[in-house]
Amino acid sequence: MKTTIILATILSLAVAAPSHRRPNINTRANLQSFTGALGGITATPVEDSGNPDRPFQVKGDTFVNIAAALQRSCDQQFNACANAANGGDKTLSVGACSDQKSEFPISRIL
Repeated sequence: MKTTIILATILSLAVAAPSHRRPNINTRANLQSFTGALGGITATPVEDSGNPDRPFQVKGDTFVNIAAALQRSCDQQFNACANAANGGDKTLSVGACSDQKSEFPISRIL
């Protein structure tokens, strides 16, 4: 009888105890620090993919190192900028997009 009461008490305390687990918040930090944005076109975010073998992600594509992910982000920004310039945005030129691409930090590393 005492064992039953003790077990019931322990069980009720365990269930009633507050949980110290962190909430599962699905947020991703942008690892891309380049802020240039001709025509309002920003660099594609570089995020943690959650995959330890390919930890960096750009628009769903994963990469084994940060340099490759940053290069993809840079290329995507350049392409979007050039497409806007070629599509008639008079505030942009492909040359200006190229100049911005050369300012991209990864462009100086590779």
